[in-house]
Amino acid sequence: MKFDYEVLITGGGPAGLSAALALGRMSRTALICDDSRPRNAASSHLNNFPTRDGIHPAEWRKLARKDLEKYNTISLFEGSVLSVEKSGPGFVAKLSSDKTFHFKKIILAYGVEDKFLPVPGYKELWGKSIFHCPYCHGFEVRNAKLGLIGNGDTLFFMLPLIYDLASDLVIFTNGKAEFKEEQRALLHKKKIPFTENTITGFIYEGEKLKSVSFENGENVERDGLYALPTFPFKLKSTIGEELGCEKDHFGFYKVGERGKTSVDGVYACGDNASGAHSVLLAAASGGMAGAGVVHELLSEKLLE
Repeated sequence: MKFDYEVLITGGGPAGLSAALALGRMSRTALICDDSRPRNAASSHLNNFPTRDGIHPAEWRKLARKDLEKYNTISLFEGSVLSVEKSGPGFVAKLSSDKTFHFKKIILAYGVEDKFLPVPGYKELWGKSIFHCPYCHGFEVRNAKLGLIGNGDTLFFMLPLIYDLASDLVIFTNGKAEFKEEQRALLHKKKIPFTENTITGFIYEGEKLKSVSFENGENVERDGLYALPTFPFKLKSTIGEELGCEKDHFGFYKVGERGKTSVDGVYACGDNASGAHSVLLAAASGGMAGAGVVHELLSEKLLE
C-alpha cells in the first residue's frame, strides 16, 4: 500500500505541535490537522512554561509552528478530520476538504471541551475570572476573594491549593453538598463557608467578576472562581472511540508511557490522555507520543 504520510496528527495544539516536532527531528513525514479550536482561546496568557511564562496562547502556537518550518517532512492542514478507518496495514482518513489520505500511524492530539454552567456570565468569564487550574491562573489572583465551584472528593482534592491562594474562600456546591463527616469537620475547623444554593448567574464588568448570584436572590461578592470538572470529560472528537480506543472512567484514553492506546498504530497525547492539564504537560505528552511513533516506525523499517 502507498502511504501519503507516515503519521496523521489530529490536533494542532501543544500536544500535536510537540509530537510533530519529534517526528520532524527524525525526518518522519506527518500531516497536522488543526481546526483552530484551542481550549485556551479565551485566555490572554499561558503560564508555568519555562521561557514563555505569561505569553499569549496564540503567540505561543505561532512560535511553535514557526519552529516546524525547517522540517520539510511536516505539513499542516487548516481544517478538521472527519473520519479515520483502519485500511490494511494502515489507516485512511477523510478531511474536511473532502480529500482522503493514507497513513501508517495516528496520533490523537485533540483535547477536551470544557462544560460550562448554563447560566449568564459563565462562558463570558471563562479564562478571565473563572478558571480550572491554579497553576495556569493562580498567581494573578493570589490574596483575592475566591470561590470554588464543586462537590465531593474532587473538591477536597483541589481545596488545599485554592485555600492557600485566597484571602477569603467560599465553596459553592450548586446543589446538595456531598461531603463526608471528616470533610465537613475540616471546613468547620478552617472556617471555610459553603453554600448549597443553586447558581443562577454572575455579575461582572468587562472581564472582571463582581459577584455570584443565586436562586434565593442572594449575591456573594468574589474576585475570581475556580470551577471543577464534571466527569467524564467530553473530548473534542470521537475518532478514537470509533477506532476502538479504550477510555477510563474519567473519559481519557488509556495509554502507555509513550502514548500508545489499546489500538495498534494509534497513539494519544495531551488533555485527552491525562487529567493533568496545562500547556507544558500537554507539550511533554506530545513529545513522548511523537517519540513512541518514531520508534515504532523505525523498528518496523528495520525489519523490512
